[in-house]
Amino acid sequence: MSHRMKHLCWRTVSCHILYLATTTTPKFTVGAFRSNSNSNACANSFRTGTATSIPSRLEQQQKLAPNSSIQARHGNGNVRAVTTVVRTMSSNAGNDATSAPRNVNGNLPLSKHILPTLDPCIILMKELISKHADKWQNRGGIFSLAQGIVYWNPPPTVATTLTSLLKDSTSPSSDLHTYGPADGLPELTTALTQKLEAENGITDNHVMVTAGANQAYANVVLTLLDEQTSGVVFAPYYFNHVMALQMTAGVEGVITGPTVGGIPDVEWLKETLHRNAITANSGRAISMVTVVNPGNPTGVTIPLELMQRLADVCAEYKVWFVVDSTYEHFVHEPTPNTNTNERGAELAFEVPHGNHVINIFSFSKAFSLAGYRVGYLTISKTQSVTYQQLLKVQDTIPICVARMSQHAALAALSAGRSWVQTNVDTLSPGRRAMQEALSNLPNVVGGSGAMYLMGQLPPNCGVDDVQFAELLVEEYGVAVIPGSYCGLPGWIRVCYSNLEPERC
Repeated sequence: MSHRMKHLCWRTVSCHILYLATTTTPKFTVGAFRSNSNSNACANSFRTGTATSIPSRLEQQQKLAPNSSIQARHGNGNVRAVTTVVRTMSSNAGNDATSAPRNVNGNLPLSKHILPTLDPCIILMKELISKHADKWQNRGGIFSLAQGIVYWNPPPTVATTLTSLLKDSTSPSSDLHTYGPADGLPELTTALTQKLEAENGITDNHVMVTAGANQAYANVVLTLLDEQTSGVVFAPYYFNHVMALQMTAGVEGVITGPTVGGIPDVEWLKETLHRNAITANSGRAISMVTVVNPGNPTGVTIPLELMQRLADVCAEYKVWFVVDSTYEHFVHEPTPNTNTNERGAELAFEVPHGNHVINIFSFSKAFSLAGYRVGYLTISKTQSVTYQQLLKVQDTIPICVARMSQHAALAALSAGRSWVQTNVDTLSPGRRAMQEALSNLPNVVGGSGAMYLMGQLPPNCGVDDVQFAELLVEEYGVAVIPGSYCGLPGWIRVCYSNLEPERC
């Protein structure tokens, strides 16, 4: 790809998103960077609603409560996602929700929770990209702004460490091939304990190393939830969180709360937990509340003061507060933070505190170790009984995280937060370009944190968000996540951390 084409990449893909979203019958200009060779085909697909290879918006909404996609415009221009119970439907498998579903091919039993669980949108988007890859092979390939990944490689310390470990792996003294402690290598958990105190203000906590943040969350859900309890998330939500809750507690076990501009509604939570406390004996008791900060998919950083208010409400009603801090390094518009750790140093990213708070972190984003699968969770040492139950899940699923991956995480951690910040700072041009390109959409949320923006499609664009995502890949070679997969139909999620600065 030429230097000029590289320079145009970010603005081009963002303009394609905007152009397709704001035209009911797409037209293509001669000489456009990604001009379509068959404009009639694209126009026809808009008019006829060509079938997609990912579930349609209707099919996806069948896996949500009927009113789960409602949004209301407020005077401040923000969009408020309205609360609902997330439900799914097993009718596609020919079963009612109370019977054990059967495999339609072999009439063999399946879990009654798995079929109704939301579809895995990242897998589906990858299949969609693969489907159209040949078409774009000679035109620079398909730009994926779907999965949340960073363009940079892990710190050099990772390669150095792993090279040394592999070199010594044939030595009789090497333990690289053996099982490790369930909660993590002592040298890594010690380093994480020090990091948590110095950067997050967390002290006197258990630390458990997991195979990514998703596995940490799965550990938590399996420990805290069952079919008599339910969990709260806020819409738009992180799809894998909802999927974990659905698989464990069933379709009635997920409650979605409202947000305004990506900020959870504290008063709604308090009212909901209060009502639940009154009716808990006659229905499901809420056992956990989950918040991602900075937000996925919203791209919004929630102020610490508000996070602590959410935590305090949960404490008042004796409910666990689970905080996914995967994007702790990606705060682009930091809120004032004058709190310090015990040594008097200012905290880089303070998290809410409490004996009922479980914090989850990841190495996948900031340190670019997504393929190594390393995350970790923390819980107060006053909750040792709960921690022992978490260890049951840990021993059942991964037994332990691979030693090689843990050594990679330890090596990455030694590079320091400043190494991460240097890379995060390079995302600014791409973020600004995408914000500018999407600015003409009815609503855009995000930009203050994480690596995402959410844009609302015009109501007259002629297709729903799922169809839009398919057309964007097929006709323009750009992939995004349909908002339907995040509980916000009619919107899209765009990741802006995928391309190098020189391509912005």
